[in-house]
Amino acid sequence: MIAAPHSPPFRADQVGSLLRPAHLIEAREQRRKRLLSDDELRVIEDEAIREVVARQEAAGLRVVSDGEFRRQNYIVDFFRKALGSGGLKAEPGDFVHRNAKGDTIPVEKLVIHKPLRWTGPIFAEHLAFVRSITQCTPKMTVPSPIVLHFMGGNDAILRDAYTSLDGFWADVIEVYRQEFAALHAAGCTYLQIDETSLVKFGDPEIRAVLERRGEDWRTLVETYVEVINAVIATAPAGMTVGIHVCRGNRLGFWQADAGYEFMADQLFRRLNARFYFLEFDSPRAGPIDALKYMPEDKTVALGLVTTKSPDLEQPEMLRARIQEASAFVSMDRLCLSPQCGFSGNVGNTVMTADQQFAKLRLLAETARSVWQDA
Repeated sequence: MIAAPHSPPFRADQVGSLLRPAHLIEAREQRRKRLLSDDELRVIEDEAIREVVARQEAAGLRVVSDGEFRRQNYIVDFFRKALGSGGLKAEPGDFVHRNAKGDTIPVEKLVIHKPLRWTGPIFAEHLAFVRSITQCTPKMTVPSPIVLHFMGGNDAILRDAYTSLDGFWADVIEVYRQEFAALHAAGCTYLQIDETSLVKFGDPEIRAVLERRGEDWRTLVETYVEVINAVIATAPAGMTVGIHVCRGNRLGFWQADAGYEFMADQLFRRLNARFYFLEFDSPRAGPIDALKYMPEDKTVALGLVTTKSPDLEQPEMLRARIQEASAFVSMDRLCLSPQCGFSGNVGNTVMTADQQFAKLRLLAETARSVWQDA
């Protein structure tokens, strides 16, 4: 598959979330306090999205997102809509984000108290709005279907709503099927699943948590790949679906230190994604020669521009690493992207909006200097 300008993924691409402006964060807080109505908040969101889409276009991108400006979190909003009021509650979890200094940030688990049901579009209206304000390709992102189980284990699922995981997974797949149909009806042709679990299994600290839960990571991988493939299979014809692989990204902290090679068979060969957004911005992602395991019919967006630091990468370094990757995946199957979104959670930032867009401009300019079809 050749990544032409009109066909996702794009030579210069992005992961999805962008820094929310302060006035939007404040407006969402006012809505929670019932000081704004839904309609009033929507007007503010619409204007903020128009501005951020225009800035993406000005940066030279052919693909734009709404920055996930209508979401609190890359995970929560999707599942809250499918679970309804009181169906999803946060509790202290087993995992942490960490940094090189040894500092940690606790990660909550999300416990479900009602069965998952699709009762109406979750993000389809978000996609339709972006599509109405740009000539670029709008990109929609959804959380991985396995994330609730990964974060909380069986305890997060088999408490009130379910007596078996088979029933839970069947409901998860059906929710995604119906949402994908709604997104397609709204004009979505480009969909990204944010997969934030599988590659973390290579980290000893993650494995230790799973062992304490009484779970074997190898068995979980088998189930998780099966579920993700079942979800991808529900995508309508004309909707291109890819995977963003993440090790955690919060305020410059991460959740796992693990390369790709240990998971290459399951992640690259057995997972039925057409393309991948892969982190390669730090040694924690492992050597780039793991790409030698990538099948020849799949495309890779190299996550070489970091969202964990405001420091701007050097174009020469980016071009050199793209060239290095081309020894394992041909240039016509490579693209360039940030390693993650810039703000997976509201207020989750280590840089300014201007620094963010400087990185996106650098990304677009570098891609144009490498590929004629960028």
